[in-house]
Amino acid sequence: MLNKDHITGINYPNPFGVYAAALCNSASRYVRILSPQLDPAVFHNEQIANALKSLAKASRQTEVRILVSDTRPLISSGHPLLQLARRTPSNVMIRKLTEHPDWKDETIVIRDLDGVLFKHGNSDHDGFYEPASRAATQHFRELFDTLWRLSVEDPDLRSLNI
Repeated sequence: MLNKDHITGINYPNPFGVYAAALCNSASRYVRILSPQLDPAVFHNEQIANALKSLAKASRQTEVRILVSDTRPLISSGHPLLQLARRTPSNVMIRKLTEHPDWKDETIVIRDLDGVLFKHGNSDHDGFYEPASRAATQHFRELFDTLWRLSVEDPDLRSLNI
């Protein structure tokens, strides 16, 4: 099922989380995640955390960028991806985007140049997965990069060294 070129009608959070883990596990250069709160039902997942940890440690050129609109749930839950970002801040970055007209609370996972997983912000059963499409991925990479440039670092996400 994970080898198909295009799968639509994906339910959220499952099997959306399975496809997210598949993209993270198969990344060789970078992963981009756009999610309103980095939903624990999908992203508070040991398989995803381990895949991103391995990617972050693979080389200096690998990179994980995570963009959220609300950081409070990450902080209060001790989210594993927040812990990873605190341990490897040069390779794993989490930033905050408060609002933008081009982002309607979609959840998107992008792998390298050719893999994308997408869920509309107002639907839990209307996602799609394209693990081998440069064209589809390019559109979402450009959206992510635009939103990333408009995002800010949230000082609450930094580690407190006491």
